[in-house]
Amino acid sequence: MNISKFSRIAFPALGFAAVVASCSSDPEFSISGKIENAADKTLLLERPDHAGIWNAIDSIHLKDNGKFSFKSFSPDSPEIYRLALDGQYIYFPVDSIEHLSLNADARTFATSYSIEGSENAVTLSSFEKELLNYAPKLSIADSAASFKRKVYTKYLQDARGSVVSYYILTKTVNDSPLFSTEEDGKYFAAVATSFKQFRPDDPRTALLEQTATQLRRQRLSANGKRTLIEAQEVSLFPINLPDEKGNNKALSDIVGNGTPTALIITDFTDPDTPAFNIELKKLYDAGNLKVYNVGIDSDQIDWRNAASNLPWTTVFATPTQINDIAADYRFTELPAIYLIDRQGNLTSRHADLSSLKKSL
Repeated sequence: MNISKFSRIAFPALGFAAVVASCSSDPEFSISGKIENAADKTLLLERPDHAGIWNAIDSIHLKDNGKFSFKSFSPDSPEIYRLALDGQYIYFPVDSIEHLSLNADARTFATSYSIEGSENAVTLSSFEKELLNYAPKLSIADSAASFKRKVYTKYLQDARGSVVSYYILTKTVNDSPLFSTEEDGKYFAAVATSFKQFRPDDPRTALLEQTATQLRRQRLSANGKRTLIEAQEVSLFPINLPDEKGNNKALSDIVGNGTPTALIITDFTDPDTPAFNIELKKLYDAGNLKVYNVGIDSDQIDWRNAASNLPWTTVFATPTQINDIAADYRFTELPAIYLIDRQGNLTSRHADLSSLKKSL
């Protein structure tokens, strides 16, 4: 199982590798170090072309001491390179002028190396080693989903638009994308938001947004028009999230007090959400109903602008937070609609607003 192989990106929209990464005449980056037990072996320095195919840009015939050193023109934008030895690969990011040092053993080249010189290089090394150890379990759906949630929390959530986060999202394992299911759209949306904030001109930004939209549409198509999968009785779990002004609003502060409350969880990027909100407003304006609306969006600024025009309580959830809420309230599709009675007890869930209206 060669899970270190990073091949052509599987998504049609992501035929990326180095869209703008043509080498400049100056400056240079370098990587050097020592490979044990590598005498007479050839070490290659490789980078991907515009189609994601890896090409050797330099090579060195290793001597008995295993020492090596490569220098190359720095890419115009952050890029992933790799060292190749006997069909094993070590990946590392390059951003402008930097020097990386690496030590490895030819017998365990891709699994037990150490790299220094940049925080991103260390991060990528950590991810690659975790993936190697976890790969045998990725064929099990629950294990794969759990691993991807862990990867998002550890490597993607606070990546601030780093090339490493893009690389992780488009990583392939045995020629299959690690992140590719309809449910992975939330990860692409979150990283796209980060790129939009920190790297708005990076071509990866648009590609991430396109893939997030594509996967969301696939999810809706595969599951039908936001069909709710009914579950066993659901209890009222606490939710406490920021509203459009940045002030936390707890669900417990809204429910009860003699008035029923609709807990509504919606995707503000869904093109049907504006029409849904119009119908919800009719119920809200009729009186005798409070609304606690949990919203998600790939861009929190866009969500804030939309939420500021709604008369009910609206709060924002990150992809990780919405996953936690989904686990508590047992929904798989959006919008998710729940009715909480006058005393603050969750009494029912509904497939649509017409069903909610009948229960009021």
